[in-house]
Amino acid sequence: MAALAIAVVVSQFRTAYVERELSVKNQTEHFVKAMEAHVLYSIQSVDLSLIGFANAIKVLTAQQRHSPETMSELLSSRGSSFNSEYWISFLDAKGNAVATSTGNNITGTQYGDRDYFKAHLDVAMRGKLFIGEPSIGRRSSQKLFFLSRRVESAKGEFLGVIVAPLNVSRYVTVFENSRFNSDISIALVHGGGKVIARVPNFEESFAKDLGPTALFDNVRIASSGTYKVVSSIDNIARVFSYRVFDNLPLIIAVGSNDAESARLLQQNYLIAGAGLIMLLILMAGAGHFSLRTYTRQEERELRYRALYAASREMEQKLLANEEERKKNEESMKLAALLFQNSGEGMMVTDADGRILTVNPAFSLLSGYTEKELIGHRGYELTTSRQDINFFIRMFESIAQTGQWEGELWHQHKDGEEYLVAMRFNTVYDELGNPFRYVALLSDITKKKASEELIWRQANFDALTGLPNRRMFHEHLRQEMKKTDRSHLPMALVFMDLDHFKEINDTLGHDKGDLLLKEVANRLSSSVRGTDTVARLGGDEFTIILSELRNASDVVRTAQEILKQMSTPFNLGSAGDKHVAHISSSIGITLYPEDGADAETLIKNADQAMYAAKQQGRNRFNYFAPFMQEATRVRMTLVNELREAVNHDELRILFQPIIDLASGKICKAEALVRWQHPVRGLLNPAEFISIAESSGMIVGIGDWVFKQAAREVQKLQALGLPDFQVSVNKSAWQFRDDGSNYQQWLDFLQELHLNANSIIIEVTENLLLDTANAVSERMLAFQHAHMQISLDDFGTGYCSVAFLKRFDIDYIKIDPTFVSNLSEGTDGVVLCEAIIAMAHKLNIKVIAEGIETPQQLAALTAAGCDLGQGYLFSKPISGEELEKQIKNEQSPVNNSLDIHRTTCE
Repeated sequence: MAALAIAVVVSQFRTAYVERELSVKNQTEHFVKAMEAHVLYSIQSVDLSLIGFANAIKVLTAQQRHSPETMSELLSSRGSSFNSEYWISFLDAKGNAVATSTGNNITGTQYGDRDYFKAHLDVAMRGKLFIGEPSIGRRSSQKLFFLSRRVESAKGEFLGVIVAPLNVSRYVTVFENSRFNSDISIALVHGGGKVIARVPNFEESFAKDLGPTALFDNVRIASSGTYKVVSSIDNIARVFSYRVFDNLPLIIAVGSNDAESARLLQQNYLIAGAGLIMLLILMAGAGHFSLRTYTRQEERELRYRALYAASREMEQKLLANEEERKKNEESMKLAALLFQNSGEGMMVTDADGRILTVNPAFSLLSGYTEKELIGHRGYELTTSRQDINFFIRMFESIAQTGQWEGELWHQHKDGEEYLVAMRFNTVYDELGNPFRYVALLSDITKKKASEELIWRQANFDALTGLPNRRMFHEHLRQEMKKTDRSHLPMALVFMDLDHFKEINDTLGHDKGDLLLKEVANRLSSSVRGTDTVARLGGDEFTIILSELRNASDVVRTAQEILKQMSTPFNLGSAGDKHVAHISSSIGITLYPEDGADAETLIKNADQAMYAAKQQGRNRFNYFAPFMQEATRVRMTLVNELREAVNHDELRILFQPIIDLASGKICKAEALVRWQHPVRGLLNPAEFISIAESSGMIVGIGDWVFKQAAREVQKLQALGLPDFQVSVNKSAWQFRDDGSNYQQWLDFLQELHLNANSIIIEVTENLLLDTANAVSERMLAFQHAHMQISLDDFGTGYCSVAFLKRFDIDYIKIDPTFVSNLSEGTDGVVLCEAIIAMAHKLNIKVIAEGIETPQQLAALTAAGCDLGQGYLFSKPISGEELEKQIKNEQSPVNNSLDIHRTTCE
């Protein structure tokens, strides 16, 4: 009987001990979930910043990405809302630091050996977050662990890594504030085994490897669980609960000391022992009295049994009440700690929506204290941006599902509006009725603004506010799909401004930008609200005219655009009047008639616009199939011209220039020809424009110059030391990427020729070009003592001031004036005026296109200095030119008439 009693009591106390351990286990498991939620929220917040900046960097140019100033300005745009908890840095594709959000100069620091960089060299990390092991910061010397993401271009090219170092101390602070008992330990461990943060003993445990411990033995078995072990850090026995984060290499572990459970078990054993001894004494006494009378023994037996049962029941109740009280007390402490220390705003309302309490984070967010808010309804904090229908849908969701999640605008106490992400959850009573509502809020105003800015920068032109090339392509594809559904045609209009470069050169780029803004406004007002106007870049604009019900709508729109663009633009202020006169050239293509895909439509519209420019500008032109053929022919000719340069198919001819006073050849003009293998000998008019647009004019010009210089050397060796050859120089060769005049001068020195042996021949339009490169190169030629000849004089708008400014040596009267020379016509008067003006300015005059003796006589009478034309000679080879000069030097042929007969 005694043994049975002992067994029963021991069993009861053992059960109480097991329940105590179960309580500790439940406590640590709840604690683990709370700490996991906090860490996960902070990781997600930082990851959102990494994703946002990675998308922003993706749309930057290579120059912007490698500019520390640009990148520092971009990375610091998030403001100071995160304090010193973490910062953002960008590493280029080689691991070199470019810039950081803190403004510190880290440019050029090498981080290629860090795990958070090397991980992203593998394309398998595309779109994934990497969390590195804890370490000491190389520059900050702080205890950190690193979050990083791979940055790629739109084509998938690796551009670098965006990385966020997190200060571990923030987690130490939260863990320390969350402990309601000094025996509790909280640790955040990296999946590789190293400790990121732990309380207590943070300094000793940081980066300590827990791989060989019981924690990872259990992690290999299950992603969450509970075990009991002596801690390898502080040698205290604890019950540990742990959880492995989903899809993240992080583990949260919480331990609770079970010393209290052991103490209670020992105490209960002592109490039980004393009780059993007393029970045995009573049983012995009962046995003694049982010898006297069986009845009394039985009564006492029954009394003792009843007493034992009552005591047992009372003991169970007391133990149960004590455990329940402790569990409730610990849960309340934990809930209060989380409520007060949460980084998110929290609000609790009653079933009618009246505020009962808010946490400090909510007061900081709204500007109101808890006392000011109690008793008010939660929706009173919102703004009028949400209408009544919004709240009706919200309340319906809460009533049906018990929760609601979304975004809404709140108003701060000072009147400022801010956007919050909110989540409502319902707490029910025992009967299943709504008892409380709990709301979690976080301010996402800056995050939304940053996302909006990044999106606008990626899709809209910063100058005009119009959709950019990327957004245009998206709209074009959408409108094509809409056309396929509605079967109503769509037109793509490609517009390019005429003479825009002159506006930039004469009025400056600031006025040019102002002009582009005005152009955008006029274009937008010229089309329907459903149409799309976009700027592709420079002075190129596109208009998508969708769902056309009448073909005349396209013509009417094109005419309105031409009218708006040709109307003068006032680009000045009240005291600064600048009026710009431009026009536009427009190309139009239709979908689906002209093309089945976006690339074809854009190419067609561009070809039609180019045709409009070729036809004189300030007009529109529809795409036609022959334009594709013209483009194909042009491309073929470009390729053939490249082969011509490589295969020595270019030829150089010389047209003699005659001194009209003596009738002798004193100069020659170098002319290039192309001996095409199929089409024969081609004049410059058939291929020079192609050479200019393709950039080959530079190489061709240098080749012509060298051929002319070699011919001058031969002719001067014949006894004509002052003989000169004029070389035509294209406007393209005067630009920044044109030929180097110093190389020409060096080549003349190699041939032992004076610089004035070559005359540089340019057109009037080149003198009107205001670019600095043109003026610098012209003056450079003059400083080297090369002479300048102005071709086609009289057909452009060159003024006398330009003749003096550039110190022109020769002007060539255009052949159109020479062809009109006959007695009594205006041609004679014009030529005489040009010659008289030139002589007053000490400029010699060369007449081009002399074909008849009458023209020669009129020019000679007017005082013209030099002449060239078929009357004297057609363009000839260098050998023929040398032969004519030798004939001139012969006494037999030393007359103008004999020379003419020879030339003819």
